[in-house]
Amino acid sequence: MIDYEEEWLLGPLLHIGGSVWIKASCYALPSALLTLLIVVLDHKLLPGFMESLGVGMLDKSQIWNATTYILIFVVVFRTKQGLSRFWEGTGLLHQMKGEWFDTVSNIVTFTITSKHDKEQEVHAFRGTIVRLMSLTHASALEEISGTDAELPCIDLFGIDADTLAHLRHCVDKYGFNKVEALLHIMQTTITHAQERGVLTVPPPI
Repeated sequence: MIDYEEEWLLGPLLHIGGSVWIKASCYALPSALLTLLIVVLDHKLLPGFMESLGVGMLDKSQIWNATTYILIFVVVFRTKQGLSRFWEGTGLLHQMKGEWFDTVSNIVTFTITSKHDKEQEVHAFRGTIVRLMSLTHASALEEISGTDAELPCIDLFGIDADTLAHLRHCVDKYGFNKVEALLHIMQTTITHAQERGVLTVPPPI
């Protein structure tokens, strides 16, 4: 697996797609405009307008305390929720990486017994599985990032052209998920390797 650096982290923080600023503005701007309208009416057009609404019964300290309390509650609650979701997502990403790494490690280990008899086939199979899993990991992170960033993977050109063309055909023409298509290709590759005797581990493993 490649340890990717988060050089593109600033981009998702500033891009419009998926941002909460637009939705939050739909609630904040009308409230701000309404407040501005009431203040203008009270000071310029209709003096005493706020008292007629009953707002004048509250002194400034009460309004300040109520506003501050609500603001602090909302900020703390949303920050806590956002931090919880962040660590949950981070944990799931590390779990995904660990499980996929263990999968490739196990598959490579299962080919040890057949390495002496079919060295070339085992070497080709190992290289293919490692490259496909690296491409799967990079594709999953690209999909999660929600950006157009293209993450590097291990020796993409080591995968034969027919496999890459088939993958591109599945994604572009039929709209298949790239990660799911890659997982299917790996399962097919493993099944063919077991049939050829490259994987000699007995069931149910």
